[in-house]
Amino acid sequence: MQRQFLYASAISLLLTGAFFGAQAAFAQKYVQGGIEHSQKLAPSKYLPGTVWNETEKDGSKSTWIRIPEWLAGTWFADTETATLRQDLVSNRASAQTPFNFKAKSRFSYGTQRDGRGGVWHYLKLPYTSATDFPEFVEYHQVLSKDFTNQSEQAVSFKSMVAAARVQRASKEIVEAFQQESVTNYEPVQEDVIKMVASTRRYDVSGKPQMQADNEARIHRVGKFTPIAKEGDVDMQKSLYDFLRSRKMEYLIPVELKASPKALK
Repeated sequence: MQRQFLYASAISLLLTGAFFGAQAAFAQKYVQGGIEHSQKLAPSKYLPGTVWNETEKDGSKSTWIRIPEWLAGTWFADTETATLRQDLVSNRASAQTPFNFKAKSRFSYGTQRDGRGGVWHYLKLPYTSATDFPEFVEYHQVLSKDFTNQSEQAVSFKSMVAAARVQRASKEIVEAFQQESVTNYEPVQEDVIKMVASTRRYDVSGKPQMQADNEARIHRVGKFTPIAKEGDVDMQKSLYDFLRSRKMEYLIPVELKASPKALK
């Protein structure tokens, strides 16, 4: 499972915060590991007034990424620090940052090891999550998640999400938006990593609307353990097939090279 940003909380804090009139310097300063937010996105495929229908099957574009050893394991945080809340339409930023807020988050990185001991993480793409509200269901479909290994001590994820609020009975979309999240991790000490995250919200036409930046110290609560299956996908076989397709057979564990029939 990858970390999912609690966007509703961030937007609520943004809307209720006090704003000052000076232009925010964020547009010039905020670059996550060399990856900037997009100035504009393509129009969303989910539009208000249309019927909700997932166009892509979950997992149809899944892939594997190799991650550093220090990122592997299960992580937990219950508090984050808001460092920026900005309305990108009026270009006003909250005068109340920084401030701490409760945001419980538990997530894991690492799925299998290769033949040389490296840790690989399975990225299921796309995938859809649903949150129930009294009047509607809010769907978030993660369309892409790009991984960048900045250095031995820093990694970045950049994800794109299409979101829609849908009426329960009719499945009609009553509101839709998009969001782009950039998250950096770096080790601080043993079993502790620092997270710096930024999420920008766009309207259905792709114009930026709001931005929320957070930081947190996250603690490892479980060591990395290889995962045999995720849903109906055999993780060992999936990594074996991925490495072969990328001509990286030298990373396939010796025991699998010797008995590939066991994976069929």
